[in-house]
Parts: sequence; C-alpha cells; structure tokens
Amino acid sequence: MLVGIIYSTEKKVIGKLAEGLKRGLEEQGQNVRMYPDNLDTYTGIASCNHIFVGSYITSAFKTKTPGRLRDVLAKLPGLSGKRAIAFVPKGGIGERKALVALMGDMEKQGCYIIDQRAFSSEEEAYRFGKTINLRD
Repeated sequence: MLVGIIYSTEKKVIGKLAEGLKRGLEEQGQNVRMYPDNLDTYTGIASCNHIFVGSYITSAFKTKTPGRLRDVLAKLPGLSGKRAIAFVPKGGIGERKALVALMGDMEKQGCYIIDQRAFSSEEEAYRFGKTINLRD
C-alpha cells in the first residue's frame, strides 16, 4: 500500500514527526512518500491509498492551518475520497483547535478523516506508525 505524508516545513518539529511516522509505517511494510509543503510538484500523490497531513499550532486563540500548507492542500489533485489522518505536535492550549482547523481544510478537499493525533515526540509518532492498521 502507498502512503503519502504531507507536512508543514515551517516548524522543524513537524518534519521530525513525519519522519517518525514514515519509519513506523515502513516497518509495517508500507511504501511511504514524503511531501513537504515547499515542493514545486507533488507527483504521485493521487496514487496514495492513505494520506497523513501534519501541521503546527499557529496560535492558541485564532488557530488556523498555516497558509502554505493550506494552499498545497487546495491545489493537490486526487485528494478527494482519500482516507486521511491529521497530526500536530502535542502541547499548548491551541492543540485541539489546530487539529480541528486542519481537519476542516482536509475535508474541504474531499478527504475522509479516519483519525487525528497529537504527538509529543518523534518516537511517539514512530510507535503510532508502526501499530496503526491501515486498510484499503
């Protein structure tokens, strides 16, 4: 199965969480493609069976998905109908709002949200990636 991980590059912690997920998913035997939000082209995203999307907490009160990540989600073809998981770093009072904002932007593109997570470390993301049961 092919899994795509789209993530914000504005905070290094999101890249580390994405790497942890990638390692865990690969140990399960999944094929994983990484798609940072600063790429010029997102070739192959439409062929992914599942999509993980990682964002960060922009603020505690008026939380929204970072602009660059939101723009990437809006322009990506083939997201509609994909089973998707949203993730953010754990901590802060804006954590839940950040997840809700991210899931809203993902649903606008037609993603079918199957889970959402807040990870406290790369290791926690790795363990989740290693144990999650993805099905077609």
